[in-house]
Amino acid sequence: MTDMHKILTEWTYRLDSGYPKTNSDYEVLRDVLTELTDFERPVINTIVNQSKGLTEAEPDNESQDNEINSSTIKSVLIQKLKLPSAIVDQIITIYNGMTPDKQLLFNKNFRKHSIESFVQTGYEVFTEFFLVNIGGARGGMGNGEMSILLGVKDSMPGGTAYHDIVMPNGEWEVKELKSGKFDPAKAGQASLFKLTPKIQEFYKDTIMPISEIGDPYESLKDVVNPESAEELKKLIRIMETRFESTIDPSMLARFEWKKTAMHNWYEGFKELHNVFYKTNLDTMVKDTRLTVDKDGNKISYWISDEDVEELELAAGEDTSADISVSAPIDNVNKDIVIWFKRLERHEFVKNPQNFLFDLNAIKNNFFSEILGLIWYNHRNPQPHIGQSNNFAIDLVSQGRYRFVRKDISSSQGYEYIQEQE
Repeated sequence: MTDMHKILTEWTYRLDSGYPKTNSDYEVLRDVLTELTDFERPVINTIVNQSKGLTEAEPDNESQDNEINSSTIKSVLIQKLKLPSAIVDQIITIYNGMTPDKQLLFNKNFRKHSIESFVQTGYEVFTEFFLVNIGGARGGMGNGEMSILLGVKDSMPGGTAYHDIVMPNGEWEVKELKSGKFDPAKAGQASLFKLTPKIQEFYKDTIMPISEIGDPYESLKDVVNPESAEELKKLIRIMETRFESTIDPSMLARFEWKKTAMHNWYEGFKELHNVFYKTNLDTMVKDTRLTVDKDGNKISYWISDEDVEELELAAGEDTSADISVSAPIDNVNKDIVIWFKRLERHEFVKNPQNFLFDLNAIKNNFFSEILGLIWYNHRNPQPHIGQSNNFAIDLVSQGRYRFVRKDISSSQGYEYIQEQE
C-alpha cells in the first residue's frame, strides 16, 4: 500500500510556505508522486486535480501540456525509462535551451505517438535529440533511439537483453544506414547459418581441386562423349570465371565475401545448372563402376545412375536388368570423375534457387524476432519503417552477413539481391 502520509510530508516539506498556495505548488506534488510511486500518469493527474479541489479525472489537453516541464520530463526519464543520468542531463539541457514555442510542441508530443504516427510527422519535434550521446559513447544506444523514446507512448529502451525499442506488443530494431546498408551485429554472425559451410565446402571440395588436377579439359575429355566437348569447355570457363577468380581463398576463410563474389556465385550456379541439366553433358559422364570377377580376374566398367537403379530394382527378383556398359576401365582418372559428378550433384547446381533460399533464411531470422525495423539514413533524423522484403543480404564482412536496401541504385542489376523475398 502506498504511504500517503509519507507523500504528503515530502510534498509540504518541499513547499516554501509548508502548504500549497500556487498552481506550481501542485506541480511539486506531481513530482513527488512520480518519484515515490509507480502510479501511471492518469492516476497522478487525478490525485493532483483532486488536491486542487477539481472533480474531473483528467484535465484538458492544454492543461496536461502546461503541466509538463523539465522536472516532470526528468522524472519520467529516470524513474520510468531508467536512463543514465548523463543522458538525462543532456536531454534536459537541450529542452531548457528550446524556445517556449518549441517547448510547448515538445510537451504536446512527449510520449504521445504510436510508432506509425511518430514516423509520419511526430519525429519532427524531436530532431534536436537525434544525436544524443555521452562523449561519443552512447551506453548501447544508437542515433535516433532517444528521439523514439521521447516521442512514442509506452516505448521502453531494450538494453542488451532485448531489441532497441520495446513496446507492449513486441520489439523494434533501430538502425542508422550508411550507403543504404546496416550491420545486424550478432544476428548476422556467419558461423550461425547453413549457407556459410555450404560455400566453404563447395570451394574446398570442388573449386580448390581445379588447381591440382592440371588441365581440367584434358583430364575430363576422355570421360564425356566427344559431342559434349563444347559443353565441357563452357563448364570449365564458368568454374574459372565465376568461382576460382572471384575470391581469394584467404578472404573466404576470413568471411570477407564481396558483392561481386556473391553475384558471380549465383550467376555461376545458374549457368552450371544449364550446362548440366539442359544439355546432354550430364548423361554422358559415369562415376559408378560395375565390377565382375571372371576366372579370378576383376574387370570394371562405368555404368550410369539409371543402370544402378535398374540393378537395384532387379536384385532378388526373377527379372533381368537391361544396362549399358562401357569398354573396360583402363587408366581413367577416377578422382576426376568423382569430382565431376560431385559438381553436377551439388545442391546449388541442381537448384540455384536454394542459394537464395539460404540467404532469405538468414534475413528472415533477423526480422522474425521484431515487429519491424525503424531505420534512418546516416545523420538524417527522419525515420522510416522497414520490413523484410525491403532488404536483402549483399555481402559478408568482418564475419557477418550485411543487409542493404533493395531499392537503392547500387542494388539494381543484381539478381541475387532483387530476387531475395
